[in-house]
Amino acid sequence: MNAGLRCRVVLAAGSTLLAVVPLALAAGAATSLSANTADAAIATCQSCHGAQGEGMSEGHVPRIAGQSAEYLKKQLDNYADGTRSNPIMFNFAKPLSDKVRKELAARFAAMSAPFDAQAGSVNAVILARGHQLAYQGDEIERVQACNNCHGPDGVGVPYSAPYLAGQSAEYLASAMQSWKDGTRKNDAGQLMRSVAARLNDADIAAVAAYFASVELAGALIR
Repeated sequence: MNAGLRCRVVLAAGSTLLAVVPLALAAGAATSLSANTADAAIATCQSCHGAQGEGMSEGHVPRIAGQSAEYLKKQLDNYADGTRSNPIMFNFAKPLSDKVRKELAARFAAMSAPFDAQAGSVNAVILARGHQLAYQGDEIERVQACNNCHGPDGVGVPYSAPYLAGQSAEYLASAMQSWKDGTRKNDAGQLMRSVAARLNDADIAAVAAYFASVELAGALIR
């Protein structure tokens, strides 16, 4: 079984991760990354996130190319210290030094990947609801607009919030669900948990589909 297939086997179990490490590498992360260098670790990241950090939509693996280095570093730190819980990512991140985590984050932040348009088969009504939630929120449900924190059209805000534009709908929906059911808890002030708890499944699908349809500009706000 090759690395790509191993990755898919783990993902089929429903994992929602920053990165999903192939089983053989995850099992011996401390050994395989004993060199503790970014060069030794980056191939493991790319086995699921792709050579350009483009992600893997069918496996709910996010696009990380061009994501802010601060956000990526925080996720690696949170996996390593258990604040963001996942045994596979813990085994990957824990052996890495702070310097290597920082370098990995910087490398992926400097990457770019082609936009993969995903809106073609989505109902226009669903996209319209997603647009409403992104720009206006929902006063009745007491949900603030996503763009208030994630920037215009979800392009991200440095030192604050990751970009959403161009992420796969599969990843965004599964991430929102993990905030909603409490399996992800590494948000400042429980903001994401508060928002997700007020969204029903249809609204989660709508806002995920909307941001997946938005092309991330080449020049990100950082």
